[in-house]
Amino acid sequence: MFKYSGVISSSKSLFNRLLIAQSYAPDLKLKGQSDCQDVTAMKRAIVALLQKQVIDCHSAGTVFRFIALRASRTPGTHKLVGTQRLFSRPQEDILFILNQLGVKNTFTGKELIIHSEGWKKPLVPLKVHRDKSSQFASSILLNSWDLPFDLKFSMSGQSISEGYLLMTLSVVQELGMHVIHKDNAFYIPSGQKMELKNYTIEPDLSSIFAIAVAAVLAGQAEFQEFPLRSLQPDLMFLDLFKRMKIDFKQVPNGFSSTLTVNKSELNTPLSINISNAPDLFPILSILCAFTEGESLLFGAPHLIFKESNRIGKTIELLELIGTKYEKQSDGLKISGTKEISNRKFRIEPTVFDPDQDHRMAMAAGILKLIGFSITILNPEVVNKSFPDFWKILGVKP
Repeated sequence: MFKYSGVISSSKSLFNRLLIAQSYAPDLKLKGQSDCQDVTAMKRAIVALLQKQVIDCHSAGTVFRFIALRASRTPGTHKLVGTQRLFSRPQEDILFILNQLGVKNTFTGKELIIHSEGWKKPLVPLKVHRDKSSQFASSILLNSWDLPFDLKFSMSGQSISEGYLLMTLSVVQELGMHVIHKDNAFYIPSGQKMELKNYTIEPDLSSIFAIAVAAVLAGQAEFQEFPLRSLQPDLMFLDLFKRMKIDFKQVPNGFSSTLTVNKSELNTPLSINISNAPDLFPILSILCAFTEGESLLFGAPHLIFKESNRIGKTIELLELIGTKYEKQSDGLKISGTKEISNRKFRIEPTVFDPDQDHRMAMAAGILKLIGFSITILNPEVVNKSFPDFWKILGVKP
């Protein structure tokens, strides 16, 4: 039986946002720990910027989108490089923003060269697209400290991953930035100074969700220092667990809590708009495959622009375990059954390629935990967000 008890490492989403903020105010002290590749890449990118070296973003879209605007605040020429997969993802909106801020840039598809004299005051409010990622707007907020002019921007397009933008907004406001936000418009007065000196970064809820689902299907997990309240959009998984009647208990303990999740009968299917927490999608789809009835995960067409095409790769996993589904443009309809566990004895050993996507490798790992004979290619890809995943799960990928 699967069993876990401990503290999961700090949220990489919060960590990377706070590292950008800290680059404007080095006396900001961050309390937290994460050895994941995305956080390590951000730390190295900031050092490279300060030392006027080539900035290697590796495969981290968050790093590229945040550090590009951070570099553009610093006069000089800056070169950003990364993997082919990184530059194949939607990045043109960064160039659109740079151009509006009067920052010269050259993008070759293999590197971004920024020639900056600092941001110049736009004559009209910035236009920011949000139909592929909310990180472009987040990057503007994170990089608007101590501007010599007032800045306005408005967002257009279908709202996706809005929870992450609201998380960014809350972070900068906690740090002391005065932002006026109404509907799709933001106004940041000039000269914003950081007031907060210490920030404790809570555990990563995306990682906790992966281990919680392992517990629901195979045993028990106890998460210490689980936040009582959180800016992380993936906190919504507790509401999903309630709706699915999953056995869990949260006990307050000072400023945090202990969350215990137990193996559960899965008799209540789910219909949920996953737009604000798309990182839940692959593993939640696996959970729905074991839930009696028809579940619908919708509202996230941007899943195809993640590290992999997550709708397509999730379909591969569902097909490997014989689960019926209907593909949607923005998600999946999944016909689940509790009897699926019996199929593992009839399915031939197989190989799954997560296509460089950490979330897909973790989803496949949970299937392996409960007995499906799946060899996972490049299992180390989980290091992008959750280096301890295989150790905690206790299976050999």
